[in-house]
Amino acid sequence: MSLTLESDERMGKVFLWEPVAASLLFIDSGTERTWQDDAVLNSESGLPQILAPLVKLVEAAAGGR
Repeated sequence: MSLTLESDERMGKVFLWEPVAASLLFIDSGTERTWQDDAVLNSESGLPQILAPLVKLVEAAAGGR
């Protein structure tokens, strides 16, 4: 499963592998900044915590950086 978040020049993508792994990708095409991370999910309730940094990066584009 994957989830994509987009705002202006920023894109964040989350890939969920099996029930315990997630890969995060963030791309800012304006600054050419890229960030990647892998995470381990202990349960479904851990997903918001893993998504939080990615959502914050994408939301910053909408809020005027």
